[in-house]
Amino acid sequence: MPKFNASKNFFVDSENNEVIDKRNHQKSNYNIDSKILIYEDRQKTWFFDIAEKLKRDNEAGFVVLMIATSYLESNQKYRDGLIDGSNERIRKALQRIFDNLPRKDIDKFVNKVRNGLFHDGITKKNLFITASQPEIFKSEGESMIINPHLFFDKIQEDFEMYISDLKNTSNTSLRTNFESFWNSIKG
Repeated sequence: MPKFNASKNFFVDSENNEVIDKRNHQKSNYNIDSKILIYEDRQKTWFFDIAEKLKRDNEAGFVVLMIATSYLESNQKYRDGLIDGSNERIRKALQRIFDNLPRKDIDKFVNKVRNGLFHDGITKKNLFITASQPEIFKSEGESMIINPHLFFDKIQEDFEMYISDLKNTSNTSLRTNFESFWNSIKG
């Protein structure tokens, strides 16, 4: 397939090694900078914009949490330039983003949220969500309560900083890891 939708606003023409902006039909080389633009556009338009709209629906907390949680693993893989280690990548991302979150709560999140949502279709026992809680996480014994809206906001903030760092050409290691992971999954 020579042309494919890479994101909402970009086509990739693999035959000519170009990226085409659908909004203005501008062409550019398919290189690390265009890959970053595509990744940014994809994450924003296909995931974050949708989650932002869903935040208005009181019944959409699990979907908002699912979108934000899916970011953790994939983004950490881009940061590390590696494909393997799903649960460890999520733990690393949670530790990086929520540096005050205790390891036991990180493990609780991975087991009850990530594994529950993505393996069982719902969070596991003793995990509760509410948008009215003033903090992102609240741990009470074996139970954990998460505000999915605040969690998502923090994830978006992390994403914006990551994109800014990626666009800075002096961050060679970060950019190399990004492109390495991109090439391993997208070519």
